[in-house]
Amino acid sequence: MKTIALVIPLCVLGAAAAAGVQVWRWRERRIKENARIAEQHAAEMSAETRLRLKTDPLPPHPMDRRRALDDALRLRPDRRFLLAAQELAGGDVAARFSEGQWIVSLGNREVARVAELPDFPELLKALAPLAQEWVAAAKVSGKAPRVRAVRGQKEAFGAVREAQTRWSRGDHGAAVLHEAASAAAALMLQLPRTFDADDRLDAHAIALCAADAAAGADVRGQQAVLALALGYAGAARALAPAQEEPALHAFLTLDRRRLADASRGRGASAGDRHLLLRWLMQDANEQAVRGWIAAARDDEHVSIPAVGQLLLDGDLQVMAAASETLPDLAVAELEGARATAPTDADLLNALASAQRSALQNLSSGEDVRARLSADLRQADTGYEGPLWRGADTSAWYAAAVAAALWSEARSGYVLRDDASGLADVLGTWPLPVAAHLQRWLKARIAVDRGNIDEAYETLATSRLPGPRDAADLLDAMGTQSESPDPRMIEAARVAWRHFDSRPTSRLIWAELLRRHHRDLDRAGHLVASVVDQAPGAHPVDEVALAKQRGQIDRLERLALDERLPFPARLEAAEALADRGPKVKAERALRQLARERPADPETQEQLIRFLREAGRPKDALAAAQDLLRRYGDDDSFSAARARCAAARQLDAMGQHDDALTMVERALPTEAPCAYRIATAQLAELGRKDEAEGLLLALLARHPQAETAATIAEVRWRSRNDAGAAEILAHPPAVLTRRDFREIGERFAEVFRGRPAPDVKPPIEAMLRAGIAPQLIAELGPPLAKAGAAAHAFEVYALLNQKVAPEKRARVQFSAWSALRVAKGASAAELWLRSQLGPEPSSALVDSELATSAYGEGVDEALWEMFAFRPPEPAFADRLLLLRAASIVRRGERSAQRDALLQELADPLAWWKARLARYVGLSGAYASWEVRLARYVLGEGGEDDIADDATGGSRPCEAPYYFAVRAGAESRVGDAAAWYRVALECRNPEQPELVWAYRAASQLEQDRSLSAKLLQAAR
Repeated sequence: MKTIALVIPLCVLGAAAAAGVQVWRWRERRIKENARIAEQHAAEMSAETRLRLKTDPLPPHPMDRRRALDDALRLRPDRRFLLAAQELAGGDVAARFSEGQWIVSLGNREVARVAELPDFPELLKALAPLAQEWVAAAKVSGKAPRVRAVRGQKEAFGAVREAQTRWSRGDHGAAVLHEAASAAAALMLQLPRTFDADDRLDAHAIALCAADAAAGADVRGQQAVLALALGYAGAARALAPAQEEPALHAFLTLDRRRLADASRGRGASAGDRHLLLRWLMQDANEQAVRGWIAAARDDEHVSIPAVGQLLLDGDLQVMAAASETLPDLAVAELEGARATAPTDADLLNALASAQRSALQNLSSGEDVRARLSADLRQADTGYEGPLWRGADTSAWYAAAVAAALWSEARSGYVLRDDASGLADVLGTWPLPVAAHLQRWLKARIAVDRGNIDEAYETLATSRLPGPRDAADLLDAMGTQSESPDPRMIEAARVAWRHFDSRPTSRLIWAELLRRHHRDLDRAGHLVASVVDQAPGAHPVDEVALAKQRGQIDRLERLALDERLPFPARLEAAEALADRGPKVKAERALRQLARERPADPETQEQLIRFLREAGRPKDALAAAQDLLRRYGDDDSFSAARARCAAARQLDAMGQHDDALTMVERALPTEAPCAYRIATAQLAELGRKDEAEGLLLALLARHPQAETAATIAEVRWRSRNDAGAAEILAHPPAVLTRRDFREIGERFAEVFRGRPAPDVKPPIEAMLRAGIAPQLIAELGPPLAKAGAAAHAFEVYALLNQKVAPEKRARVQFSAWSALRVAKGASAAELWLRSQLGPEPSSALVDSELATSAYGEGVDEALWEMFAFRPPEPAFADRLLLLRAASIVRRGERSAQRDALLQELADPLAWWKARLARYVGLSGAYASWEVRLARYVLGEGGEDDIADDATGGSRPCEAPYYFAVRAGAESRVGDAAAWYRVALECRNPEQPELVWAYRAASQLEQDRSLSAKLLQAAR
């Protein structure tokens, strides 16, 4: 007993001593980890200051961060309906989100609750209580007869003015309200909409429609017209009465033959004929549009609604002419003058004739802007509401002119060498939205000149014409930045203020999230909420959704569906060619080519498909057939056809024939003609002629693409110094993105030459002062083109030229290329020679491992460190990367078993409890080891999330959460966690880059598409 009594205390003391040693070690680890966390936090704060980020960071805890991000990206309800509620109630209306719904309130009174993404019927229903109160207060009585909902602009204006006159005389009958609401809805549909220029005008039509429904009128046709005008095509399709409104029903159900018949029948209105024009413009059917103009009545082809449709024409010259004509038409209508134009002239001449006749009341040299300002002030001054006011007439014409100014800004930006003067002119128009257009255009020009600060400031603080313009600025900023850029991630969140839940805004926001945030799950949900309500009504977005979900059959159906607009069908066929079976893709492309035999874009897609399918003779035959259709035509379209044929001849090595083919296209100054012609001259040894054409091209188009073309041609001519010179002193700043494009051309030139031939051009670029990290962008295209040996020569040459902190990445790229070219043994020997006999530092090892994991060369995580044990400071990091590598590949192998054995700790649970007890929670193992165990399936997110709040851990943890979620087929969670990982504010954090790439891969990997569809549902 004495022995037992002695042993027990000794055991207790021994256990206490062991525990004390463990606690001491944990304390030392915690001190080191805290120091590292502080260092990481300082690095992130430094990056945040350097990037001049303006918004507050999201909460550090991963779970809180994910919820906060959901709140930050949630779209508010359609602003136009909130304004309509405000008009009906006569007070301020607010909306807040709670428990999965938007709560609409008037002061302390809750008015309605609507879904997160409410549709047209739900929003109108929310207005019903306020509308009933408005009808009661206005003492509306009687029953309204049925009237036509689809009307022309003139008929609608006459009806709404007459209704307001009767109302002002005391006739508050339901018939008067119904007439006004139907006419207002028709005017909203007739209004040119390049963007939603005036939400208050739309809101007034919505308020009248809600009041009309509350008064008991049959509002199906009226609501269908208004829903279509406001972008709610699904609701419009469900509401449109087939018998009463045959043209509207045919338009919404995609029955274009019945639409053509209904619009030409005896009882057809100008509104019916406008629907036919609207369809023809969507179909991009130039010949049919000319036929519609030839059959136009009463100069409808030069009315404001008709010219407003031309603002959306794909031909920038037509868009520019329409945008110049429409303001003059507005002045003429406001002054009671009639614009006329022949119906047998070509479109540009008809617009010019209409413009001349519209200005007949203006004296020579009189400024139309001053005249418009006066006319808008004096419009319908005798109408004071509530059904219609002079201010509503003024707002309608102002919105129409604003649509024209938007198109003028868009077309002028492209067609003019310097659009700065246009921006100043836009700001002088007497419209509130003119300042917004001016601000957008100036910001857009600033981005093109490399100044993204002005665009960022505009997004954050200024009003823009609409969500499309905010997205355009973001896209332009994206071309000037290197993805993933924390500033771009933040800029997209900043742009949220320009969006709401209206369908067009919803679709643009979804594309923005997909492109800049890689938030595929949220983007897919937003797109589906619109296109699934009305299949075929938003075909381009439907194609995008089918691509994202990998729905090949759906892409084929869209491409072959003759009811859909042709441009959307062509886009579906392109996607099918990229992703689907070749037989289906060729069938779709050939059908489209038969339907539009003279359309260069359609034929080019078929030619490219045949060339990439290894059928050069068929591709050449298609190109020559296209060219024969143009005959002696020397237009820009014919130039594109010649480029398509010459490109195929070049691919077949027939350089003389390619040059002959494309020379006739040079007077059009089509960039493709210059590029092909100079390349053929270089291949034929006619260097001086090629150089002369290059200098002419540079004078006409001083752009980054021109520098790339010059470099390519000079490489073909073996003028390496000249190529380096143009890249070192380009006409426009060359970004890393540009050098990737240059790399594609470099690979095209050198992949057929011996590998050592890449050295002289690389050495010339280094001598010219081009940064080694930019030159390194030439390596990946070579490797992708199957020229791994060439890529190795590039990296090996750059290895000693890059900064020491970047060298490990270049060494890894060289190792990877050599491994493909000559095998693992040769790559290992080369790497050993570079690292030397001395053990490398943990920093170098970490860079090598990080590069290997980031590039997806997972074997390297074992092979590169097989001949030497990792440094202790790096060992845990290597374990984490190996665990993530195994899990993301879904591997079940001896490597996984060995890693699990290495990470196993039978006492882990006891250590965790003890660590929490002594106030050192999580310190029982390193952060990397705990993450590695989690990735391999131990515990859940909640078990590790509490420790992921300091330093770079809020960046790291969401990425590894996503890796495990993806491996467990929780693709929705994976997409959400990758998106959270992108909120990292330090661009040097590797998990930020990996999350961006992995999120992109979710879109590209068709094997995950079915899972993504299930998650979206």
